[in-house]
Amino acid sequence: MKAYIPLGLLAALCAGSALAQAPTFEEVDANMDGLIDQDEAAAVEGLDFATADANQDGSIDREEWGTVTGQ
Repeated sequence: MKAYIPLGLLAALCAGSALAQAPTFEEVDANMDGLIDQDEAAAVEGLDFATADANQDGSIDREEWGTVTGQ
């Protein structure tokens, strides 16, 4: 029997694995303003800021953080 994993699922699993051990939102939000800016995000290995900032407003909010980290 062959294992079958849809390509989209495989891509999502691989992309998510880079942030599997991501710090919490609070740990990254160094200035505690409720947003993660590009400088704060730079400390997170494997985080693609442009992708995480889904609404392209220059910061990552809690909802966007949850989307990319599963937190």
